[in-house]
Amino acid sequence: MDAVKRQTRRFTAQWAGKDHPCVEQQWRGKLFYFGARSAVVLAVLLLLAWSLTPAAPVVTMSAYNQVSCRDIGAAQGSARATEPLRVFTPVHQLSLPILKGLCAQSAILNHYSDVRVFWQSRSAFVPAHIYSQFYDVMWGRDYALNGMSPSYLDYYQPLLTLPGYDVYWYATAAGFQGNPRDFEQLRVGLLDDPFSQSGYQLPMNQLNSLQIAADNRQIRFYPSRDALGQALLSGEVDVVADTSFSPLSRSAAVRSKVLIAAQVSSGAWYISSRVSSSQTLLAIQKTLSSL
Repeated sequence: MDAVKRQTRRFTAQWAGKDHPCVEQQWRGKLFYFGARSAVVLAVLLLLAWSLTPAAPVVTMSAYNQVSCRDIGAAQGSARATEPLRVFTPVHQLSLPILKGLCAQSAILNHYSDVRVFWQSRSAFVPAHIYSQFYDVMWGRDYALNGMSPSYLDYYQPLLTLPGYDVYWYATAAGFQGNPRDFEQLRVGLLDDPFSQSGYQLPMNQLNSLQIAADNRQIRFYPSRDALGQALLSGEVDVVADTSFSPLSRSAAVRSKVLIAAQVSSGAWYISSRVSSSQTLLAIQKTLSSL
């Protein structure tokens, strides 16, 4: 019996030490089967989790820039309020002045949990913002708002009409006069925003009248007015278009200024119909008129 056991163990050891393709393929097949089944189960679980996730709202602010009273350490709003006062401006330089002014108004903080100022390009402003009245206060021009929604006045009313401004070519060359020969020899900087009257539309209209196309190699586009001004002052371009409110109007580096258009509409501040408190309306109007 012991001899039989020894022989059996010897045979088993010899067999295990050899290659057996059939057995190996069977084990690999089983591993592949269990791995594939596990992957299918995981995919089903992920799909189920995704289907149970709440749908995102039509208007999402996750990609927008914003700043609040809390962010700058200003006074907080009412603990009883659940919604902040939302303000829209396409000019990011105005966001902090607007915010600081509104955060200092007790008539506003008594009705809202906070103040949030959002800034984004005008191209990102869509009709859904009007219909949902996401913003309580917003800047706009009547023709642009009417183009988005002919019934926009059912949702927003003008609160403060802004004064007009002039649009100029600002050049570092002393002899710049804005004629075709000037533009052939100089590099031109414009705002990369087709919705901007002063930084794109009006100067581009003048360039078109001089038969200078937008794809001309002499024309360069910049994402903001700050970048536009820096490009001029650094010598990257020789002439740019901007408003009479521009810091370039006071710069010693600017040696020529040529008018493009006079008294262009600055638009207006609009207030949502949901803002009903007269004290809040007066406080908002006071703050915006002081900018």
